Amino acid sequence: MDDDPGVRGSIDSLLRSAGMIAISFSGAADLLSCDALDELACIVTDLHMPGMTGLELQAEMARLGCKQPLIVMTAFPTAAARDQALGAGARAFLTKPIDPDALLDAIEDAIH
Repeated sequence: MDDDPGVRGSIDSLLRSAGMIAISFSGAADLLSCDALDELACIVTDLHMPGMTGLELQAEMARLGCKQPLIVMTAFPTAAARDQALGAGARAFLTKPIDPDALLDAIEDAIH
């Protein structure tokens, strides 16, 4: 999930090329209102998004009892954000520009 349509498209293409099915969302509200939320195997989210940040999404998912692994990505990493995300259970904290192999590895690790 990313508010940048170019990033969403790139990630979608990468995942499809790796044989994965991707559903893209422009923001946390769209994801949280998805009828198939419980069927998602892994959630990849940007840290900085309008409306609800990736960390706020992570907290809301925990509050709702969502068990999907979460991967956080950002172009503006800080130690505090990394520690907060990983401390709350994120499976990976990746820096943009995203290395395609690192993202695929993080997703594979998260879902297996």
